[in-house]
Amino acid sequence: MIVIDFIERMKPLGIFSISDIATIYPDLDKRRLFEWKNKGYIVKIRSGWYCLPEFLNEPYSTWIIANLVHAPSYISLETALDHYDVIPEGVYMTTSVTTNRPLRINMTDHFYSFLSLKTAMFKGYQLLETGAYSRRIRIADLEKAIVDFFYFRTGYNTIKAISALRFNEPVLRDQLNVDRLFQYLREAGNSELEKRVKKMLKIYTDA
Repeated sequence: MIVIDFIERMKPLGIFSISDIATIYPDLDKRRLFEWKNKGYIVKIRSGWYCLPEFLNEPYSTWIIANLVHAPSYISLETALDHYDVIPEGVYMTTSVTTNRPLRINMTDHFYSFLSLKTAMFKGYQLLETGAYSRRIRIADLEKAIVDFFYFRTGYNTIKAISALRFNEPVLRDQLNVDRLFQYLREAGNSELEKRVKKMLKIYTDA
């Protein structure tokens, strides 16, 4: 039965595109995908992207989806700051930056936000090993996550507003690389952004 062979071949990928499918099954009738989706063998993430149902149980599945289906992109802002234990609240949405068009979308019952960043600022991310399907995730380092946050969240521009964020002071004092942070700020060339970040440093690190 072709669906059994299909599942076995796609299992190492977990998530796969129409192009991935065409590489393995160049003559596959696209109607089979519709049938298999309706029978629960595969899950449609969005146009051109599918996964096996068990993939969605992986701890990093939402981040892998974010990296792949609206590329190029990397995890940043609140999602990355939560990963680094900087913000006190958990996040319900996966936020990324991209050089692609901005997008806000619900995929497989999870909300995703993609914020559009100019190409010159699309840097400062690392590759995080997930242990899932041999996938590595592009995620902002701590310093770039902060720069991205204050670049887009312009309402946090006063001592009172930034204090209300309740960032984790011990984490920032111990882990923040201030030199790297200012390198990103210089490359951004945005004086208002620099003012916001400097206020954050004064509040949480005395820098």
